[in-house]
Amino acid sequence: MSAIKIMKAGRFVNDKHVTMLRDNYRENRWKANSERLGKMDSLSVWYSLDELKEYIETAKTAGADGIRVYFGVYPSSFPENILLEDRQTIVFVATQQKTSKTGKTESKDLYVSTPKGPEIIAFNWALPCPPGCIGEEEKKRAPNTTEKQTMGI
Repeated sequence: MSAIKIMKAGRFVNDKHVTMLRDNYRENRWKANSERLGKMDSLSVWYSLDELKEYIETAKTAGADGIRVYFGVYPSSFPENILLEDRQTIVFVATQQKTSKTGKTESKDLYVSTPKGPEIIAFNWALPCPPGCIGEEEKKRAPNTTEKQTMGI
């Protein structure tokens, strides 16, 4: 039996690429989301390197060979943190490549056995912006007064 060749999908990008993606997101998704919500939706999430390293190490130990990033939205009623209600987030889920009987290779979400049953190897609870990080860069990208009035926020 031959070893599965682990697929690689990412690469480093430059500032121009990042700016293009952020600007397109803001114009084509974020404004409409914020208007619909009546408040500014999240533009980004932040994690420390230490917590990401810990998550990656946990995923590796469990047998992961990749990580999938899912987009998500906190529920409208979220008592754990009311500032996150209705806001976008991301969740990291450890994956492991598997080859099916037909020979198709897929990355599957990774679960481990625990005394309580199967548990997914996942990571969330980032610091979303907004509401958590209005710094100079975010102030430049936040809607101006006219945009806020249009959105009703």
